[in-house]
Amino acid sequence: MKKNIFYPAKSIVALLLIILSFSCESLQEAPAGISTPRNFYATLSQCEAAYAGSINALFVTWGGYQNIPAFPDGHFEGTSLDFGVSSFNDLWNWHYKSIANINAVLKAVKGGSLAGNSQDAIDQVVAQGRFLRAFNYFTLVRLYGKIPYLTEETPDPVLTPLTPESRLEVAKVYDLLEADLAFAADHLGDYEAATPGKPNKWIAKGFLAKAYLTRATAPLNQSEYYAKARDVADEVITKGPYKLLPNLQDVFKTANNRSMEIMFAFYTTPQTPYMPGNAWAPSEMDGWSGGPVKIYWASNIYPEQPRKHNYLLLDFTSDIYDPAAPIINWSKSADGVPYIGKYNMPNLTYEQQVSGGDAGIEMKLLRFADILLIYAEAANMAGGAPTQLAVDRLNLIIDRANAATGKEARATLALSKAAFDQKVIDERSYELCFENDRYFDVLRKRILEQVNLPDNAQGFQQTDYLLPIPALDAKAIGQNAGY
Repeated sequence: MKKNIFYPAKSIVALLLIILSFSCESLQEAPAGISTPRNFYATLSQCEAAYAGSINALFVTWGGYQNIPAFPDGHFEGTSLDFGVSSFNDLWNWHYKSIANINAVLKAVKGGSLAGNSQDAIDQVVAQGRFLRAFNYFTLVRLYGKIPYLTEETPDPVLTPLTPESRLEVAKVYDLLEADLAFAADHLGDYEAATPGKPNKWIAKGFLAKAYLTRATAPLNQSEYYAKARDVADEVITKGPYKLLPNLQDVFKTANNRSMEIMFAFYTTPQTPYMPGNAWAPSEMDGWSGGPVKIYWASNIYPEQPRKHNYLLLDFTSDIYDPAAPIINWSKSADGVPYIGKYNMPNLTYEQQVSGGDAGIEMKLLRFADILLIYAEAANMAGGAPTQLAVDRLNLIIDRANAATGKEARATLALSKAAFDQKVIDERSYELCFENDRYFDVLRKRILEQVNLPDNAQGFQQTDYLLPIPALDAKAIGQNAGY
């Protein structure tokens, strides 16, 4: 990625009025040194730099998804279902800002800004943009339901303001984002080791499988999409370059960033570093006590196995600056809660943990482990019972988690359809915790109240399955029920 350029958050309506009105302005003169959207996106590298900039709206030092959203997904201690009209508004702004940047590139390319390049090169630039746009909309539709699907062809909102009718039905949003992902899968290149952060066809297929699986569950419950999710996930597993790392201790080590288990992640540069390691650490590790883990889940639900002690920080030094200090359990610590092990030592080096500088914590968005779990869930639900291949692929995750000493039961063909489905969802909870994934499983499986029991489900109502639209935009397009 290029050096990030960060702009303050704005509502989508206000932002698009500025961006689209400027991009549509017809200049009679083009003095040297002045760049417009029409003449700036004139090279492949300029387009890709703009795409990198679109990610900056989602991930920047001290902002965006570097500060992991503490959704009430049953993993974070102290979360609440008492949503208000401003709850998680930033996510709406981040994603629509990113979309606006992407659409500006696609509009320019459609207008001929890359004329002179080969059609294959142009198609790849378009495919990158459509993949990134679909990634944004996939997040938005799951969080907000009916939303505007703004593209490079959306009329100038100065002349055609957004209205409640601008919000598309959820199924239509999925149709559009799936079309974007399918185009990306058809036109992106293969994996390139030199550019592991660049979208490729396997990443697009991975998200397409994830979108199909989500569409098969709530709120649409279109069960015919289970088979589609199964088949696309199988293609990624059998034909793609990615693999499950044999040793679970290797997955989150900062020294092992960009491994072949990581399909897509937020990457950054020295100019815009990652968060410091102590942001997610307990007081005894000179931490800022960010991201405390839900005690009930860590103590009563997560199975005892080596993975638990790598992904969760349960036992840690009583004084990180004293090599002889005794190890204490979280229950004896000053904060009295566990923390996220994925983002602390031993996955970080000592220097990354305590220096206050760039800790190199790679925020993962899609792992090969997720694809195995998508396949297992989809194959079971499509076929009406677990298949041997679904069992085997689920057990790849469980066996690695157990690492010979763990106590989690393996999957078997004896499990019923419902029991196997529950085991897959549980496994997703254990394996993908704190990777911005669990909340979406909670939403699509309709278990929001359940995972917040016994202590913070107060105030739950069915309307909590959608977040509130920021007030300024809600005036134009309408608000979700319950707010």
